[in-house]
Amino acid sequence: MKLEKIFEAKEGNLFTLSGEAVEKESVRAVNLSWKAVEPNEEGSYNEELLATLRLSLKANEEEKKFVYIAPIVDKDITGEKYEQFTAAMKHSARRLKDCISIVGFAIPKEIAEDEEKATFYIEELSAKHAQYVFFAQGKNEIAGVNIVRL
Repeated sequence: MKLEKIFEAKEGNLFTLSGEAVEKESVRAVNLSWKAVEPNEEGSYNEELLATLRLSLKANEEEKKFVYIAPIVDKDITGEKYEQFTAAMKHSARRLKDCISIVGFAIPKEIAEDEEKATFYIEELSAKHAQYVFFAQGKNEIAGVNIVRL
């Protein structure tokens, strides 16, 4: 099930597709810990956590409340570990795919600081979730993709 795009990023800000500015404060961050999503071995995910989060996000839809997922890097991300982190967030996005209340995902500073890693993260999450808008500290654009500046 593909969701339609509702929002877009322009010049570091969030807009509806009809061009109306959206106050960033009206879209709340939902923190998602990497360690909570992938508590043990690589590729083994906490499906119960993701199912509970999905139910919570579906409740937001009824109230027309919007959020973005703010991943927390709370495990070692050195070297190629960013690929494991990205896989965990991509898996999370798949489990939350029918949640209209999700505007998009934040790009953690550990990823956003490196254009190659940020590009990989954006491409992986966008592959099946083209409706997502990305958020990052102090950035308007990463690798040609408009970003909502936090």
